Amino acid sequence: MPYLVIDALARAVGERYSTFDVVGAGPRVVAGILEDFEETTLLPCENVVSNIELVREFDAVFISAMSSDYEALRRLVMRLKNVQFKGFIVVGGPISFEYSKVLRELPVDFVVVGEAEIPLKHLVNCLKNGGDENCLEKTPALAFRRKGEIVLTSRHIYTPKDVLSAIKPWTKVNLSYKPTWIYRFYVEVLRGCSNFVRPLIKSGELNCLFCMKCRSSNLSERLLCPANIPPGCGFCNVPYMFGYPRSRSVKSIVNEVEELIEHGARRIVLSAPDFLDYCREELVGGVLTDPCNPPPNISAIEDLLNALFSIRDVNRGKVVVMIENIKACLVNEEIGKVLGKYLKDTTVHIGLESGCDWYNDRVLGKPIGLSHVLQACKILSEAGLRPYVYLMHNLPLASREVYLNTMRAVEALGRISVEKITLYKYIKLPATAFEKILEERREENVSEIIKELKKLVNRYNTAMKRRLIGERVEVYIVKSNEGYYGYPIKHGPVVVISPRSIPRREISGCRGVVKILDISSRVIKGELIDVLECPQNI
Repeated sequence: MPYLVIDALARAVGERYSTFDVVGAGPRVVAGILEDFEETTLLPCENVVSNIELVREFDAVFISAMSSDYEALRRLVMRLKNVQFKGFIVVGGPISFEYSKVLRELPVDFVVVGEAEIPLKHLVNCLKNGGDENCLEKTPALAFRRKGEIVLTSRHIYTPKDVLSAIKPWTKVNLSYKPTWIYRFYVEVLRGCSNFVRPLIKSGELNCLFCMKCRSSNLSERLLCPANIPPGCGFCNVPYMFGYPRSRSVKSIVNEVEELIEHGARRIVLSAPDFLDYCREELVGGVLTDPCNPPPNISAIEDLLNALFSIRDVNRGKVVVMIENIKACLVNEEIGKVLGKYLKDTTVHIGLESGCDWYNDRVLGKPIGLSHVLQACKILSEAGLRPYVYLMHNLPLASREVYLNTMRAVEALGRISVEKITLYKYIKLPATAFEKILEERREENVSEIIKELKKLVNRYNTAMKRRLIGERVEVYIVKSNEGYYGYPIKHGPVVVISPRSIPRREISGCRGVVKILDISSRVIKGELIDVLECPQNI
């Protein structure tokens, strides 16, 4: 009974609209679980859509998607039905928390709600036994239709820490993602988030009792809210979906990275809601629900990085290892030195969301302010990393004062030359505190000042990009229908490569050097000045 896992993450209406080089960890984990039962193939959504007949070879399809990928999921499932696919269709990933909508509107057989490790094994055993209903009802966190009604067997469950380290994710990425070299393969180092603070507001069904249990010094007391408000930042569902942090062992992470490298991976991202949470739960006895205390587990982080950088191809610079997100309040001089030792010249993302401290704390449920972010950016920059900062707009209850403070924050970030500020629009997500908020609870009209904030951020990023003119950047070269692009090896803005500088031989997937010639607010232009290395199969 061969299985097909389809990676539909970040496909929106059917194809990627950004971050084309990202391969998330989730689908590979699912494929690894399934491969313990039968031969399993993992393919990106677009590969399946362009060759839909291939699904006939499989007896079951497992699709991983986010809430924002609903239209892509719908189109994919309807294509499967149009070619008369007779096998089981199983959906998982963050969209699983909308299981009722998925099962009500789409011809899907099952939705695995939340983390897949335990429910998925139960489900596969049931399917092997013909889909016996008694067996299905004993499978935790499984949603399906029964006699016209939607059944959820139990709430979602969190995978124990030892099981996370025991799972062997699927690593044969050269069979699915081509050219393999250019992709950033995310490797999960921990799951869950340490922020169990909640918004202190009343609106609609979000009615804080101001008991302050979510800010208690007793970390276990933060787990449950008397008002049933989901934990974490009001706009984010990670703490609810994935619980508090549980870190994987160094050995399991290193083994996965080594296998990815064997199969052609050259860019590895150590994936976590906050990399600095790695093994921090060990400092508090397991239940880590405070985003800022205790400080990072320096020895555990250095053990992990040292083990990864002892891998031959990483040590030689042939493979790049990066991190993504960190919380500013955990950055100190000591962790800056450790990260600088191993991760010099790589980017690191820090969430600020707004420049208004009281708004972040009381409305967002994010006890991290501008001073934390400025200090973190300064430490990381001096250590040789390249901080990127996230801001948001259209958030609930954000007043003119909030946006004025955010504009001042952009100016403050400029004074320390933060490389990039990413401003993105708030979108309501399921399983968040803000899902409960009244839509009409908006402050005075702030549309004009949001426009001014967008212009300010755009001007700032354009000015920072201008510093790249004349620089030489190592990239992986990718050919598309529109031309050639260079993806910076250690991440950064994608470069449009002048066609006049491209040699006549095939170089898509090769490693090269581009010289930056010009920039605009949206495009960086460069010329190829050298080809350093190419995959053997070119």
